[in-house]
Amino acid sequence: MTEKQKEVAKTIVLALGIVGVVSLVAVAPGLGKIIPLLQKVDTRRINQEIKRLYKRGLVEIIKRKNGVEEIRLTKKGKAKLVQYNIDQLKVEKPQKWDGKWRVVIFDIPVTKNQSRELLRRKMKQLGFYKLQNSVFVHPYPCLEIVEFIREYFGVKAEVEYIEADNLESQNKLINHFFV
Repeated sequence: MTEKQKEVAKTIVLALGIVGVVSLVAVAPGLGKIIPLLQKVDTRRINQEIKRLYKRGLVEIIKRKNGVEEIRLTKKGKAKLVQYNIDQLKVEKPQKWDGKWRVVIFDIPVTKNQSRELLRRKMKQLGFYKLQNSVFVHPYPCLEIVEFIREYFGVKAEVEYIEADNLESQNKLINHFFV
């Protein structure tokens, strides 16, 4: 599968995640109107990608009594949608910093080694500063993102989010984030 095909398939999955069920009659022209990224993609390519998504088990095609076919995400497709969503996460930078530090600490048992490593990797990708092995810091509000990723990696009980006004190492953090 080429990068272009992957991008079209990803966009279709994201579109179905947004609009839910789409009539196959309206898929090609309809998705192009709903999702700007698909406006430049021809109808034939969209239909090819839908067939590939169907073969991969990411979408299902349901034929209604009136003869109209609908397309929707399967359970596997919804899981792929969550993966795409986590890949697109980013911490929004407000116009002015509120002076608070967001500290994420965790104590994840050895039995969840993979989840711990994936969490660390994601925290780095999101721009968190690694203060210690299990302590990451960010200057901008990110509670919803932390909640999402700890749920996604199955470590909700092991991860704590703290907002602090002052940290002993804040000069180092200010240099890292703002200088």
